[in-house]
This record gives sequence, structure tokens and C-alpha cells, in this order.
Amino acid sequence: MGDHLHESKDFLQRNAGNASILADANTSTSTVAMAMFFGTIIFTTTSLASRLWLTGLWRWRNGDPHDNTGKGNDKSQPLDTSSLPSIYSLLYHFTVFGLILFYSYICEHHPPHFQEVKTYDRDEFFFWMISVIVFAGGHTLRRNDEIEQKRRESGDTRNARGNVKDVSNLRKVQEYDETQSDATSSPENEVLNHCQTDEWKGWMQLTFLMYHYTHATEIYNGIRVMTTCYLWMTGFGNFSFFYMTNDYSITRVLQMVWRLNFLVFFLCLTHGNPYILYYICPLHTYFFFMVYAVMFIGKDRNYTKWWIRIKLGVLALIIFFVWDCDTGIFEMMHQLFLSNEPISGAPMGSRWEWYFRSYLDHWSTFLGMIFALNLSTVSLFYRKLEAQSMQSQWMGKCAMAAGMIFAFLLWAKGPLMYSKIEYNSTNPYFGFIPLVTYIYLRNLTPKMRSYSMEFLHNIGKTTLETYLMQHHIWLTTNAKTILVFLPGWPRVNLALVTYLYVLLSRKLHGLTLHLRGMLLPNDRGACINSLVCMALTLSGFYSAAFLLEGMNMISLPIVGIVSALSGILMYHTIIDLSWNAYRKSTQKKSVNGDDDDDYTAISQSERSEYSTEQESTDETIYSKTYPPLIGALVLLVLGLCWSELAAAGASAIGPLPVTCNAFVNDGMWIPIDGCNESTRGIAYRNFGSASYGSCVPPPNSYMWAWKKQPSYTHCRFGHRNEEKLKQILNRREVIFIGDSMTRYVYHASMQAMGIKSSGAYDATGPKHADISNTLFETTPINFKWAPLAVDQLTILKDINRLASEDTSFRPPDLIVLGGGAWDLLHLYATDEDRQSHAAVLNELEFEMRSARGLGVAVVWLIPTTINSQALNTEEKRDHMREEHMESMRWVYARSGILSASSFVIDGPAFTSSRVSESYDGVHYPPQVYSAGAQILFNALDWLLPPGIIEPVTPPRIGKMANPTFGVAMLILVIIGLVGCDGFLGFSYLSTLFAKGVMPHHLYHEAFSALLIRLGLRAPDMVGTQTKLNPWRLNTSPNSSHPTSAGVQFQRIKPHRENGLQSIEEISELLGFQNEVR
Repeated sequence: MGDHLHESKDFLQRNAGNASILADANTSTSTVAMAMFFGTIIFTTTSLASRLWLTGLWRWRNGDPHDNTGKGNDKSQPLDTSSLPSIYSLLYHFTVFGLILFYSYICEHHPPHFQEVKTYDRDEFFFWMISVIVFAGGHTLRRNDEIEQKRRESGDTRNARGNVKDVSNLRKVQEYDETQSDATSSPENEVLNHCQTDEWKGWMQLTFLMYHYTHATEIYNGIRVMTTCYLWMTGFGNFSFFYMTNDYSITRVLQMVWRLNFLVFFLCLTHGNPYILYYICPLHTYFFFMVYAVMFIGKDRNYTKWWIRIKLGVLALIIFFVWDCDTGIFEMMHQLFLSNEPISGAPMGSRWEWYFRSYLDHWSTFLGMIFALNLSTVSLFYRKLEAQSMQSQWMGKCAMAAGMIFAFLLWAKGPLMYSKIEYNSTNPYFGFIPLVTYIYLRNLTPKMRSYSMEFLHNIGKTTLETYLMQHHIWLTTNAKTILVFLPGWPRVNLALVTYLYVLLSRKLHGLTLHLRGMLLPNDRGACINSLVCMALTLSGFYSAAFLLEGMNMISLPIVGIVSALSGILMYHTIIDLSWNAYRKSTQKKSVNGDDDDDYTAISQSERSEYSTEQESTDETIYSKTYPPLIGALVLLVLGLCWSELAAAGASAIGPLPVTCNAFVNDGMWIPIDGCNESTRGIAYRNFGSASYGSCVPPPNSYMWAWKKQPSYTHCRFGHRNEEKLKQILNRREVIFIGDSMTRYVYHASMQAMGIKSSGAYDATGPKHADISNTLFETTPINFKWAPLAVDQLTILKDINRLASEDTSFRPPDLIVLGGGAWDLLHLYATDEDRQSHAAVLNELEFEMRSARGLGVAVVWLIPTTINSQALNTEEKRDHMREEHMESMRWVYARSGILSASSFVIDGPAFTSSRVSESYDGVHYPPQVYSAGAQILFNALDWLLPPGIIEPVTPPRIGKMANPTFGVAMLILVIIGLVGCDGFLGFSYLSTLFAKGVMPHHLYHEAFSALLIRLGLRAPDMVGTQTKLNPWRLNTSPNSSHPTSAGVQFQRIKPHRENGLQSIEEISELLGFQNEVR
């Protein structure tokens, strides 16, 4: 019997890796298209680099002989299709981008080791969070101006507010501020300054990532608030940009959509995933367009006090009727684009998934817009408070803080404590409470506004990339399992994987911005041309992949050939268009030394050396023919790496292959240290235990584990929980037939499926009887008492007979048989008994094969190990010792019982090492049989075809609507808009103790300063008595706007060409009603 199993195992182990070599034949069409697309780019880039090297022009590849980075300038320039350095830079960055995507594909689909299951330890989660925050605060706390200085030195020209590059207007604002009695401000200590928002995003992203990595489901409600904050910042940031720049060009829209979707677009194509799987990106894109539409409509009147507020009020009503009322509007808006078909990331269909995701934060972006609109008032509110006496200042601040903290505590004691499903319905209406509380307290003093944690600030700059790439290169299986490079070393593995993850995420951030600068410059025509070319190129490769799939020709060699042919065509096209001009330009620069200031400073002898070098680089047959060969060689190496990783690596999470039949019984019992630090902490926190009385050795301190198997076997065994078993066994029928050993495995199976009372000791019930259970309301799982082989044969015959005679009879999907112990004890004493038993086994073997012919999976349970010393009767000690049972196991193997089975559960495999725990010589504690049950459950992956998928009926769109809470939100919106308060009314609490800080009274003064920033006002006309004067006095008779006094006004040069142009508009600006003082 043992040799039979080992021979099968050896055969399957020799052939287990073969199936994985062809695993790429099952990849999606888009994956094949991306392989050809990036293969072509890599071929072309390598070929161009080789030609530059062979001709001695390598140092000129970026137009700068002193740049040895291979990347050119960090700041990207618009693509010039006639310039070889520009084309090479584009291809180089796309090559790096493609290689990172290739790495993500390998990590997701062919990782070097089996993925690990997430485990949660509250103590460990908070240890890591506190450690990082302490490190960030203790070692990287910097003044914002220091952080901004580093950013400017690195070449990042972004400003704190919406890319406004005219800093002269910002200086005018500061000069104006200094003439007032308020505390002064600067961009570095402004409310929600650039450094602070990046820090905010950084610590939220850190928490978000740790939540995913550790599976910390208990903080789900808090994570939902962080998603709310991200979408709030979408409204805040984009509203600020449009308001400050008045730039509504198609170029701006395309650049923003590129930033949000470039990486996710290629991830979807590379991995064959639907867009909604990465739901953060569609949410940000969707609400970005909402902000854009609102700001674009009537944009020339956005700077009047009431027009912008009326628009936001109308938007609030639209949000109310779409999401807060069950009107059907949402479904009408989206039914053409979304469906009810289950897909990855949307098991209930994309329509419901999008409704659910958008509903959770349908007010978040809008509230961010309100805060951005009132930001000038909020900023002045802080400065007015801080300019007052210490007592008035802090009484006002504390009054407002008390109100916010009180609301926060109500939220923390109420909605935050709800279950996940209950909380989801409240998040749109209460999630803003911790958000505005954090903003207020984080900006409480000028010093707090002036400092940020640089470490978190740096994390915050790449939140989009770290969010997306966590799915594939930090975690795997779309963020459901842990990527493993160093099995057995979880913390060291975390350090290694995290280092690569952060490094590549930051690189992707730079690549996204660099490629955007090249392909989407501030030129509408160039943007459209770039996007059309990209769309046509990708469509061409997708069409090629589709044709290859239709002809069943998808394989790595074919993909490589197509990539090489396309690369040759692209390479020669680039050479024909740009090579001669490029050589002439480099020769001219090397002779004249006019490439840059550094080069002109070199000596004449060095300049002559450059000239001689250029003259000696005449192209040869080698420089013309070798580059494509080198490009093909690089493609070959990449293809071989892909093939080897596919063959030797593990696979994406999925059903176990049938080859795992050889390994599923190979396991061991591992001793558990119950007194380690982790378990002691859990015991103290959850059960109030101060110390343990027992640790190891046993009893019952062991855990079943499978032995390590090579990754290429794809045999990633693991514990199957109730949810997983429900998916496998839904609407199936299972029958256990056998003796008490089989019955104990049955009880262990029932316990794993949620019936914890199965097998409980009950002296009043029948000992030998059938047992019936129906699980999940759809799956009957029964036990038939059949201790003898003849009993098992009778039951199996009846099943086969009914299946052949009655067409309406549906045989069970799985039959688990086991026996031998009772035959050995009662019917195996004489030769006649043995002959009779052999005849029964022959018939049983035949019936087992017949059942398999009917589509039934038949499993045989080999009798477990006998503890001879513990046998409690003389008869058992005489006839059923372990040596006797081993002989019986051989009898069953020689009779063909094992070979007739679909699968064999090796009883001694999970009992031999625990034989001393067999209390009566035959039976074991229930925990031991759980190993046999888990062996069976893992085998179900190949024993049973894919489970029956129930028709999905998604919940009704509009189900989550809550008009009552929606009306409450409308009231808060009115307070924020009419009261000019970004804190939605909380600011008015400070007026109880501080004078002159009423938000709506601050509006005129606050927006006067804002108009200076926008170039709509002259600072020299602003004083304590001049609330609004965007015009200079002009006595010229040719002036275009006479007043009743004969005095005319001249418009100061606006910050934008499409600024406000009429006196009527200016007189209504900010609601001053023609008030000019």
C-alpha cells in the first residue's frame, strides 16, 4: 500500500512542473497584447541603444555628453518626433514602465513561492503604526519651508495651491496681510498647505496599507473614513485649482485624467482585470468630472459671491436626488455603461458595485469643494483669532474644539461602533465629522501649521501608485494574499518586499509624470495627436492578440516573433526619420562645443578629441546589423525568464491541480508554543488571562501542517473554512459510508462546516446509527453506518442500481468510504473468512469504478493507526493490533480498492505520530480527525468540478437611500455656503468668546486678499478703507466706463485672459452691490 502511494507520488512529482510551462496559454487577450506592445518597445529601445554604443554616440543619447544616467533631464520635455534623443527618452521610460509591469505580472501569476494567508494581530498592527509615527515625528519633523526648499531643489515646480506659478501675486497678498492687524501668513503656514495635505495623505496611506497587509478588519469603519478624506481632497484640490487658475482647457482635463488613470489603465490590460477592481481610480475620476462640470458652467461668474454658491446649491440638490432619494435617477444615468454580470471586483455586477462605492462617499467631494470655496475665510478666521489677546484667542479656539470633539465622540460612540454593513449606510452622512475635526485641530496654531513630518509627506506624494501596486507587488491575488520571497521569515520577507514595493511605486510616480509631460504638453493639438497614436497602437496590438487567440496560436515564441517584427519596423522607421539629422547635430556640437555651458568650458584639446572621435565613428556593417540582433537577444532572454518563472514558480490562487493528489497526504503535526508573546497578548486582551498554566508538550498542543512542496507543483494546501466549503459544496450531495473511523472524519467535517455540536459525547443516543445533516440549506451530507465490507458493498450497489434504472435519480456527488477494522476483528479468523472477504472486495472494487463512471467522486479512507497497547478488549488485542491492521491495509491495496478510488485519504499519515493519544487503541481526540477532514477538503478542488454558481440577483439600486439624513446634509450645506464656513457652522462657536471672527463678516476682507492673488486687484489701491477697488481712476475722456461723477475706471491686467470684463460683474463681485469706497 505504501509503495503504491509513493510510486504515484514520484510519477506526479516528475511531471508536476510540465503543466505550468504552458500556463501562459491561458492568459487574457489584453495580457498578450501588452506583452507584444512592451516587447516591441523593449526591442526598439535596446536596438537604438546598441546602435548609439556601436557608433560611439552613446554619450549623446540625451543630447548631453555629460549625462550618464540614461534618463536625460528629470524634467520632461514635449515629444519631438524629429529628434532622436526625444524619441529615445520616450522609449526608455516606456521600457522601464513595461519592465515594472512585467515584474508585477510575475509576482501576481508566477511568484517564486506560495502566497501566504493574511493574519491579524492587534498588538502587532498598532506596534508598527506607532513605531512609524514616532519615527516620522521624532526624526523627520521639519519646517514646511525646509521641505518646500528641498522640493524646489529637486526640480518640482508645483506650488502649494493649484500650480499657480505667479508668486508675485502671493507676495502682494502677504504685503496686504502685513498692513492688517491680523497674524501674518505665508504659503508654508497656510491652512491645509501643500506639505500638510501630503503628510495627511501619507499617514492615511500607511494605515490603509497596514490594514490590507494584516487583514485588520476590525478597523474597517475607520478605513472608510480615510477613503472619505481622499475623496474630500479631490473636491478640495480640484476646486482650488480651477478657482485659482481659471484653466478649464481640454489639456488640463487630459493631464488630470492621465495622472489618475495611466497606471491603472495599463494594470488592467496587463493583468486582465476590470477597471472597477481598482475602485479608487474610477471614484476620483468620476468626482473630478463632477467638479470640472460645476466650475466650467458659467465660469466667468465664478468670482461673484452668490453665483458660485448657487451652482453648488444646485449640485447639492442633484446629489440629494441621485443618491439620497430612491428615484431611479442613478440607474438611468449609469445603466448604459454598467451591467449586472458578476466580474472580478464586483461579484454582484458592476452596476451595484458602482452604486455601492459611489454612495459611500457621495457627499465627500462636494464638502471638499465647500471648504475650498471658503478657504480664504477659514484662513482669515484663524489669523483673526490669533491676533487677539491670548485669553480671547484660546477661549474661542477651545469653544470650537469642544463642539467638534463632542460631535466626534458622538460619532465614535455611535456609528463607528456599528457593524460593517450598518456603518456603510451612515458613512456618507457622518464621515465628515472626524475629517473636519482633524483639519481644525491639525491647524490649531501657526506653529502646528508650519511643521510637517517629511517621511509621511514623501509617502503622501505617491499614494496613487502605492495603492495600485499593493495589489500585485506587495500583496498578491489582487491584495488578498501576501507575496513571499523568503518563506519562513515573515518579518524579513516584509522588509524585502516593502523595499521593492516602495522603490518601484516611487519610480512609477516619476514615470507617470515624465511621460505625461512628453505626451500631454500644454498644447491641445499635441495632446490629441499623442492620445490618438497611443489608441491606434494599442488597438493594433490588441487586434493582433485577438487574431492569434482565434487561431489558437498564443505562445511565448509567437509573442516574441511578433514583438521582434514590430520592433524591427519601428527601429528602422526611427532611424530613417531622425538618424542623419542626429549625427550631424552631434558632430556640430562636438566641434563647436555649443551643447551647454559646461562643455564650452573644456579645453581645445578635449574639443579636438571629441571631433576626432566623431570622425572615427563612421558607420560600419556591424553598427547597422548588430542592433536588431541585440534587441532580439534581449527579447529572447526576457522570454526565457518568463518561461522559466512560469515553469518553476507558483501560480495565481486557484483550484489545486490534480497532480496535488500525490502530496496532499504528506503532512506532520507541529507543536504549538502556547506561551509565546503573541498568544499571551491575545489571551490577556481577549480573555483577561494573566499567565498560562501549560504550554508544550501536549496534550492537544499540535497543529497539522503540510510538508513543503516545490513551487512548480502549484500545490498550495491550506485550511478550508466554512465560507470556502460552502462555495465548493453548494447544491451537492455527500455520503460517508463506513465504520467508526469514517464516522469520526464525518464529525470533523461537520465541525469545519459550522456544526460545532457534531460528534459531541452523548451516552443517551444510539452508538451505531445513520446520521443526517443539511448544510447551507442546499447540501445534504449524510453518514451511513456500514462497518463491514459487505455493508459498504450493499449501499454502493443500491446507489448504482438506482442511478442506472431511474433516470430521475441523482447520485451523490461525493462518496467517502472507509472500513477494514471490523472485518479484521470479526470476519477474518479463518481461510474461508479471508476468501469471502476477498470476493466482497472484488465486488466493491467493481462498484466503485461503476460509481465513478456515473460521475461520482469516490474517496477511500485507509484505516488509521492502531495503538496496540491501548486496545481495551482481549479480542482486539488478539486480532486488531497495528501489525494486523497493516496487513489488512495491504489486502485492500492488492484488491484494487485504492486504484479504484478517485482519491485516497491516508489515515496513518495523520495519526501515526499521535498514536499515543488513542485512548481506546482505535479512536483519537476530535482534533486529530480534523487533519483528515482538511486533507479531504483540499482534494475537493480536483475531485469535484467547479461549484454550481447561483444566479446573482444584485440588490436593488437605491436600496441604501436615506432621505432623512440627506435633508440633514442639505441643511449643513446651506450653513457652509451662506455662512461662508468651511467647518459647516462649527466656526460660529468661537464667536461666543472672540469678537470680529464671524465667518460671514470676514468674507469681504478675506476675498479682497484672494483677488490680489488672482491678479484681479491692485495692491496699491487696497487699504483699511478700501474694501474693493479693482479699477484705477482714469480721467481720460476715452475711457470706456463712465460713472455718474464723470470718473472712469481702467481694468488692471488680469491674471487670465478670460477674466471678468464688465463693471456690472465687478460690482457684483463678492456681493458688494456696486460698493466702491
